[in-house]
Amino acid sequence: MMNALRKPIEVSAKSKVTPPHDPGGKSKPRWPADSNISAHFSPCKRYRYTLTEIWDSQLSPIMWLLMNPSVASVEHADPTLIRTGRYARLWGYGGQLVGNVHAYRTTDKHKLLDVDDPEGPENVNALVHMAKQAGRVILAYGQPPKVLRPRSAEVVQLLRETGATLHHLRLSKDGSPSHPLYLPATLGPTPPLPKTSVLAAG
Repeated sequence: MMNALRKPIEVSAKSKVTPPHDPGGKSKPRWPADSNISAHFSPCKRYRYTLTEIWDSQLSPIMWLLMNPSVASVEHADPTLIRTGRYARLWGYGGQLVGNVHAYRTTDKHKLLDVDDPEGPENVNALVHMAKQAGRVILAYGQPPKVLRPRSAEVVQLLRETGATLHHLRLSKDGSPSHPLYLPATLGPTPPLPKTSVLAAG
């Protein structure tokens, strides 16, 4: 006897499970043993607005402005933040505050173009708060996709208006501030940029 045909199971919108956001990337090094890490993510985990690494609370931290976050979290670092932390330690700072022009988490900068809001609704407030806390910002966002480049210049101006001094490690051929990952490990920051200077957006 043939089994009766079963009706398809209806799945309500409430019962659908959204898979966790995957920014990509396989390199997830450990944070240094003396580091205290905190971070602010969006509830959906698609955006990371701040990441703070403190190893000496008696010394001032420095802020980095990168392009966008990748895999770093409270649990593990990423290669870029290991490098920026080494710079900050070399220069005598007690920690690093990490912000980004775009807060969307991905290891592929071109995926920023697929997102309706690559910056994230809380990013501006987070950047301003970190800049005021650190007082010194290293611009190191590299070369964003072309259509996103104007936003880099806008964010630089936003940070300048907080009163923070702005620096970079090195400029690329197009005048944008170089990303730190593949620069010499012994570089120091440039002198403060004049208030009237305009960096290329990448």
